[in-house]
Amino acid sequence: MKAIEVKNFKLYTTAVISIEWKQELLNVNLDLAMMLKMMELEGLTPKDIQKYSDEGKPIPFKKVTLNLFTDDDKPGQYYTDESFCEDDDPTVFYVELKQ
Repeated sequence: MKAIEVKNFKLYTTAVISIEWKQELLNVNLDLAMMLKMMELEGLTPKDIQKYSDEGKPIPFKKVTLNLFTDDDKPGQYYTDESFCEDDDPTVFYVELKQ
């Protein structure tokens, strides 16, 4: 495998992440600041995160509450237990951290 060394770059931290909820995987748009805040609220340390990563396990969250929604300009409504809009493209939910 050929490796490329990269220096002097900009990191964009918005990423599509999947969360498992009610036995479904949902794609969510989280940025690094929100992920760090979630870990802080959950009481997770960098060492805890490294352990989950090393073991290839998902990071469990029990104290954090997320509000998931779709963009009002796009098909679909705010996500609720009773309604889940699926179309041909994967739905990516925007996230607000409830505090």
